[in-house]
Amino acid sequence: MSHPPTRATELAATIDVRWLHASDAEVAAAMATVRRESRPKWVPTKRQVLVHVNDCLILWFLFIAFVRTGIRVDVFQDGAAGAADIGELIATVAVLAAWLFGAFLLRRWASRPPSPRARMREWRQTLTALANGFEPKPSPVATFSSIITVERTAVREYPRFVAPGVELGNLTSRRSGRSATWHYLAVRLPAPLPHLILDATSDGRLGGDLPVGFEREQRMSLEGDFDRWFRVYAPQTYGKEALYVLTPDVMAALIDRAHLYNVEIVDDTLVFFSPRAADFSEAEVWESAHAILTAVAPRIISKSRRYLDERVPGQDVPRVLAKIAANRQNPKIAWVEPRPIIGPDGRRLGIRDRRTGVWSVLGAVGWYALLAFLYVVPGLFAFAGFMSVIDGW
Repeated sequence: MSHPPTRATELAATIDVRWLHASDAEVAAAMATVRRESRPKWVPTKRQVLVHVNDCLILWFLFIAFVRTGIRVDVFQDGAAGAADIGELIATVAVLAAWLFGAFLLRRWASRPPSPRARMREWRQTLTALANGFEPKPSPVATFSSIITVERTAVREYPRFVAPGVELGNLTSRRSGRSATWHYLAVRLPAPLPHLILDATSDGRLGGDLPVGFEREQRMSLEGDFDRWFRVYAPQTYGKEALYVLTPDVMAALIDRAHLYNVEIVDDTLVFFSPRAADFSEAEVWESAHAILTAVAPRIISKSRRYLDERVPGQDVPRVLAKIAANRQNPKIAWVEPRPIIGPDGRRLGIRDRRTGVWSVLGAVGWYALLAFLYVVPGLFAFAGFMSVIDGW
């Protein structure tokens, strides 16, 4: 059974990072010939975030000013507005007008292209990706399955660089009002393997930095000092399969090249991820990815290519004889390999995810309550205070 080659099996001996050190003039000239824009419109800039903060502050300014005046008119002046109240109202409106004009200028500034420094950083990482066979392809949804992409439509992948069978980048996931940012490298396997999680201990946290928890019964202890570097979780009845994947050479490669990453094997995807965004304008990020793709991923790809789950009927037969009907009068006979399948008990680990169930509902309620507090509440009270002053005029 032939499989399409992945980038992990085709990489050169070294990574090309010359564009990260080239002069600004050389980078600009190269980008003029490439004619690619790597930043999509749906990725907010820091300027756009500042616009939202400014809009929220305007609402809270109106809330404080109008409610203060409205309470004084209704409670202490029996609903009658005096000259001082009208003067204060006029002053508030004047400040609001000036602030709105400033907000207009802020929006115009935020709509401009990124600063030259930010644009140069994007150009450098784009050219480096292209030099190594990767295409910049940011995505507004998750493009692979993993514990870091549970809510696939609430995931944004940017920057994202894609080559045959490989992608790497940063992703931000949001669920129930909580957001998390991850740097990741995902490799397509030629065939599925049982679910496997390696929780890196390099972060120094006792409980790890994974977004989900696992039952203790799924924790495995391996030979040597591998447990010092990774906590290994596998489905309870698939411990032998975990040992099939984590052979001594694979464990050594993981310790040497990928000890800063958590690792997940899920279906036919191998994912390396760490809980922080990577700066792809830095050579170390590309060199680390190249080390994983040349020293670690090929070993696991090889395991995947040879693995068959004997628990599934028919998987222990390497090839079966089948009739392929080119047409009804002239059927052909051919040898066909069975499609690799993982048994139900091995496809997914048992997960304790506080982002689902009651916790998910509570988180969503809290998130919308926060949005209402920041925008709706001050807006309504500001309008009520304004009307109290107008009624007393």
